[in-house]
Amino acid sequence: MQMMKNSVFRKSSAGLLSTYASRYSLPLLSSTNHNCFHQGRYQAARRYATTTNYNIPITLVRKNKIAYRLKALFLALVPIVTFGLGTWQIQRLRWKVGLIELCEERLSTPPITLPKKFNRKLVDDLYYRRVNVTGRFQHDKEMLVGLRSRFNQPGYNVITPLERDDGSSVLVNRGWISRDKADPSTRPNSLQEGIVTIDGMVKNGEKRGIFVPMNKVEENEWLWADIDTMAERTNALPILVEKSLDVSPYVVNKLIDEGDPVGKTPAVELRNTHTQYAVTWYSLSALTSVMFFMYIKKPRTGTLRKHFLQG
Repeated sequence: MQMMKNSVFRKSSAGLLSTYASRYSLPLLSSTNHNCFHQGRYQAARRYATTTNYNIPITLVRKNKIAYRLKALFLALVPIVTFGLGTWQIQRLRWKVGLIELCEERLSTPPITLPKKFNRKLVDDLYYRRVNVTGRFQHDKEMLVGLRSRFNQPGYNVITPLERDDGSSVLVNRGWISRDKADPSTRPNSLQEGIVTIDGMVKNGEKRGIFVPMNKVEENEWLWADIDTMAERTNALPILVEKSLDVSPYVVNKLIDEGDPVGKTPAVELRNTHTQYAVTWYSLSALTSVMFFMYIKKPRTGTLRKHFLQG
């Protein structure tokens, strides 16, 4: 059987070589060389088809060195960068904890009268400080910020300038109203006349989120509390006092029904997510470090090109 296969292989190959040689006027191999040539080719093909290992004639083609080094460099830099970001978050955590402690300390001190002399440093020094301010509300300059959700329903924060006896005005966040009370005519009790005294605390404005549209200032539509722009529009000082309110749930429901703005109980509302961010960055640093060492320890065998010896 083996001799028959060899014979068939030789005859078919010989026929092809004869046709090729006659077409291109090439000299044919002698009978002996011809048989040796095809016998070697047949044995190599048989070994390749039946063997389970790579003990065959192969040529190793190494991977592109530039691509390998670039990937290694990238995997080496990622752990360093993520570790640095984690350390930065730890520093931010310490700063935020200190800020929260400072705000809680300020909030625990007795209220003071809001100074009439204004400067930017004053806002920083009074941040989360309890103050009281006296004046008249300018309801014709009222601004609604929202929508804001409270008490499981949408609504607005009402910001109204309060004119003091020296002619200067400050912005007061009077509290929250439901959406159906947006029209001032539906809440006459909220339009306080005469001189009033507001107890509250100094707060910062809001920063526009990535997906939050710009305010439509000319149309008096406010999606976020841009204190500087609000103060410029109403000719007020760029300082915001958030009205405090600490009452029973029954009173809160009554205020909502009447459309009277509902303030907040004084409390520090500063988010502190730096711990979670630090854990995330350090975890990524550890994971990518393992990936880097696995990559550089992995044998670079290259791409194998298998071919049979010719001869």
